[in-house]
Amino acid sequence: MRKFARYKKLLPGGLWPAGLFFFLATSFLPAQSDSLFLLQEVEVRSQRADNNGYSGWKADSLPVAGALLLSDRLFWENTADIRPNAPGTLATLSIRGAGAKRSPVFWNGLPLQSPMNGVIDLSLIPVWSGDLLDLRYGGQSAAQSSGSLGGSVVLRSQPFQQKAGFFGSAAIGAGSWERLETTASAGYAGEQAATCFRATRQQAQNNFPYRNFTQLGKPLVKQTNNYGEKLDLEQFNQLTVNKKNIITSGFWFQRAFREIPPTMTQSPQKTWQRDRNTRAFISWENRPGTRSRLQTRAAWLDEGIFFNLYGKTDSSRARTALFSSDFTTEPAKRFLLKTGATLQRQWANADGYKDSTYWYSQNRAALYATGERTFKTGSLSLLVRQEWAETQGAPFTWSLGGQFGLGPGRLHFHLSRNFNLPTFNDRFWLNYGRKDLRPEKGYSTDVGWKYSPSNFTAEVTVFQLLMDNWIDWQPGADGIFRPFNLKKVWSRGASFSGAWHWKKGQWKGTLTGRYQYVKATNVSVYAGEQAVLDKQLAYTPYHSAGTSLRAERGPFSATYLHQFTGPRFITSDNLQKLPGFQTGNFLCQYRFVQKKVRFTLGFRLENAWNTPYQVLQYRPMPGRGWKLEAGMSF
Repeated sequence: MRKFARYKKLLPGGLWPAGLFFFLATSFLPAQSDSLFLLQEVEVRSQRADNNGYSGWKADSLPVAGALLLSDRLFWENTADIRPNAPGTLATLSIRGAGAKRSPVFWNGLPLQSPMNGVIDLSLIPVWSGDLLDLRYGGQSAAQSSGSLGGSVVLRSQPFQQKAGFFGSAAIGAGSWERLETTASAGYAGEQAATCFRATRQQAQNNFPYRNFTQLGKPLVKQTNNYGEKLDLEQFNQLTVNKKNIITSGFWFQRAFREIPPTMTQSPQKTWQRDRNTRAFISWENRPGTRSRLQTRAAWLDEGIFFNLYGKTDSSRARTALFSSDFTTEPAKRFLLKTGATLQRQWANADGYKDSTYWYSQNRAALYATGERTFKTGSLSLLVRQEWAETQGAPFTWSLGGQFGLGPGRLHFHLSRNFNLPTFNDRFWLNYGRKDLRPEKGYSTDVGWKYSPSNFTAEVTVFQLLMDNWIDWQPGADGIFRPFNLKKVWSRGASFSGAWHWKKGQWKGTLTGRYQYVKATNVSVYAGEQAVLDKQLAYTPYHSAGTSLRAERGPFSATYLHQFTGPRFITSDNLQKLPGFQTGNFLCQYRFVQKKVRFTLGFRLENAWNTPYQVLQYRPMPGRGWKLEAGMSF
């Protein structure tokens, strides 16, 4: 069961799109010269218009070889609320108290939220060195569609090198609790075409020791039934047809097997989950002129979850076909206009649905437009979006954002109307799903000021988010859980971030700090107990903070990351809570070049202060752990 050989039979059928995309690029390789074909420089600011007025966080590079899990990358140094059950197991994201279903993740523009339950597992997403990772705060339904209420995470792959020729890398890492990770990549960049294949495999027993304070004497025990392994294969291509046309494609094949450990109060039992994901896209970019761009994309996402408990396996499958096209132009010197449309069809099939043999489906469509006007001191943008969802209503949404010079810094603001449609599980679960659920909807506001002199940056932001018709599963009079439009939630707070770039002798580095205060409460209850009124949402901390220190001298680099999470209530009535905790992680790396090959040696110390803590009640997290890494690239 613990061997990836059981997945071999799935590769030939599952990898046919990768072969097609690989052929698309490699068929052009033999005639390539030794230089990249560079497009004529143009300025089309469509992405900036979509993000105008938002506050956010961009990931800096870390001294690691290979790939990091997205859950670790965010948990180590971000104030967003990351909720891992255990190492390598389910980890969800809640931004500003909005919850996992309202904090989406996008991979190269594709939404990764499950159509079945609206959640994405961050522990399944690898972040490669060089990939671009952004966390954008605030409601973004006008730009990103359903679900983007609290904010979103955007991951963009950067697989190609800047210089022409063949390139590749390989790395291996080993560490505590029988952890073993291997990564490899290989590719070619030419005058008209580029292609890259990369793969990573991770496995660990995760049998770390912890003190079980629920047992008499608080004995030191080892975590059981916590083995996991994961395989990711990614393939990217880029074909420059001519100066006006570029075709890109990407493919991601993933297989994972994870045992689910018992809580502190449970007896060990054989429970496991298998995940299968296949994601692919192809995109055509046409630039008819220096001030316009037409981009058309088609994508396919196929996911499956197989959950085994007491020898019985339940399966859930979902598929999404996506087609989008948008046109961006600058009709005047300081004016940007973008219009587009999206068509989407989703299917879902689960053992828990009313008919476990039937594929439930829904068609969705959207029209949207963006306008941005720039001034000498700033810019102002407006986004509007109208969606249609089969058998459901979807509200008209809009977004207004801007930034202007104010004193020695810049003022930014953002207002938006947002929504989130019920999931397939909400609507079709056996006997308990409800087709009459209303979409969640609400408004968000951000106002911030950023000060950026030469070597120092500071930003302060205040925000609020109002979410009505909040969908939650609650027990009815018969004690059985069902989904209801239960309540209205109001999240408000403030955040601060600062960064100081320093240099002393041959050393240089960056010191950063972040702090966030979130008060997310139920301000109205339509069904259920009144005891939750004006109470903080469960597992949403009031206070969270983090700091990092990066230093580099020649071939040596090191980073220390420290994260703080405040106390969290574990019940909706706020009668019980978990204590806050702090963790520190230290990473260092040494690089050297030998015959045009760059070698890397790295060391990582996780939870350096050996802090005992729980993110979720009775789910212990590991103490101090280590990892050694070695890699090479050419």
